[in-house]
Amino acid sequence: MMRAILILLVILAGGYGIALLWPGPEPVSHPWLDGRTVERAERIAHAGGLRRAPANTLAALEQALADGADVLEVDTQLTSDGVLVLMHDDTVDRTTNGTGLVAELTLEQVTRLNAAFGYEGEDPDRFIRHGITVPTLAESLAAHRDVRWIVEIKPDTEEAARVMCDTIREAGMESRALVGSFHDSAMAHFREFCPEVATGMASNEALSFYVMARLGLAKFHPTPAIAMQLPPRANGLEVIHPRLVAAAHARGIAVQVWTINDPGEMEALIARGVDGIITDRIDVMAAVQGE
Repeated sequence: MMRAILILLVILAGGYGIALLWPGPEPVSHPWLDGRTVERAERIAHAGGLRRAPANTLAALEQALADGADVLEVDTQLTSDGVLVLMHDDTVDRTTNGTGLVAELTLEQVTRLNAAFGYEGEDPDRFIRHGITVPTLAESLAAHRDVRWIVEIKPDTEEAARVMCDTIREAGMESRALVGSFHDSAMAHFREFCPEVATGMASNEALSFYVMARLGLAKFHPTPAIAMQLPPRANGLEVIHPRLVAAAHARGIAVQVWTINDPGEMEALIARGVDGIITDRIDVMAAVQGE
């Protein structure tokens, strides 16, 4: 019995050694990556920069760019009449003066709401007085066509994935938008509809990549993603591990961390070699980087 176990261990060790030496796939490439700022970690405005202006609004996008954002990150929900709007929650209750599910409201109903109502950042009264509204994804992309975006599909539906594809194509932003989602199903649908548009990893995809990276086997992980958006820690585990960063970079995959607002944590993650930090405070990250 012991002899059989030893033979099995030798076979497994030999197989693992061969796997480590096996050549990996060619690094990924995409126009979205070509536009990166490579001399420093990129500054990615979370929800458009939600600590400086109401989240997912045109005001937030403009403020983030003024503060030095490299990439605009936004969340999208689908209205009952099939239009993607910038909104994190599936209801309008928390961030506007309205109530109800976005999926049960028309575009007209959503755009009548005050999107500064739930804002708790700097000078909220100023934004409430100005009547900040909920923008559509289409008008947001049109307002900043020269910027690179990360756009998240919040609903886990095929329709939301299809409308996302149509909206990006109609805006001519196939090379400037990277689409993300926590939902593996929504991501699979989007990749089927829009194979030319860059994507990040969905939740299970990122988890399996992390596990394989820690084992030294990430070269065998099948993914069309060109980036991964990750928290620094999850379930007590250090997610941004040196092996993960090295494995992602060997594949040409960008590592972007959310949501970091503390200057010291920004510095620590930059030292680990992450490619981007998703933050509510672009101005703070710019200061950390000496700009």
